Amino acid sequence: MNKIDDAFVSYAADTLADTSKGLTGSQIVKYSNSYAVDFNVNIPVTSPDFGKFGSIIPNKRTALYKNLCAFDGRQQFVFIKELCELPMFEYNNKVNELKSRLFERYSRYASSPIYIEKYEPTGWERVDRALEEMKLRLETADNEEKYQAIGMIGRETLITIAQQVFVSDKHPTADGVEASTTDAKRMLEAYLRYELSDSSEKAKKMARSAVDLGNQLTHDRNATKRDATI
Repeated sequence: MNKIDDAFVSYAADTLADTSKGLTGSQIVKYSNSYAVDFNVNIPVTSPDFGKFGSIIPNKRTALYKNLCAFDGRQQFVFIKELCELPMFEYNNKVNELKSRLFERYSRYASSPIYIEKYEPTGWERVDRALEEMKLRLETADNEEKYQAIGMIGRETLITIAQQVFVSDKHPTADGVEASTTDAKRMLEAYLRYELSDSSEKAKKMARSAVDLGNQLTHDRNATKRDATI
């Protein structure tokens, strides 16, 4: 069964169940039982009464570790990620670092439908790959440069989409200027203008706005997480 590396699971358990700033034993059992039910997994520690386990379960870190080990990699990813996002850890630097490392090293597990909201693939591999990359980067982005990078991927994705749908001989540009291979705004507007005819104004505005937002975010040195999310 494909799982997150044991050493990382142990590190996650130590961080999330830290003696002074981590989850309590009762919280660990509560969340563990909840995920066990959601994923239909049998876990070894289902009661906060660790005492009766003796040397097998000596503390809450061990309890969380053993429970995490019962899940597969994709389930472990969700479990660890969502524990990191609990309000009690909002200002905990060690937990924030744990979440960043989780995405840096194990983002391949985030493509599972149990984590990313399902959407219909476009059929264009590069576009679908870019959409997934933007979602993953948004999870851990925490400064202006990382928000700008999301804008750059969005801008390039719109160019890819425009290249897929625009046919120069079929879709004349509104101003008669020949669209370059990277002029997403002109290509998309020409495509929508032709394919949707008179009802295309709102769609054209949306396309123009999307391209403008991608360009603006890419160059905005004061970019915010809200900008990147939009």
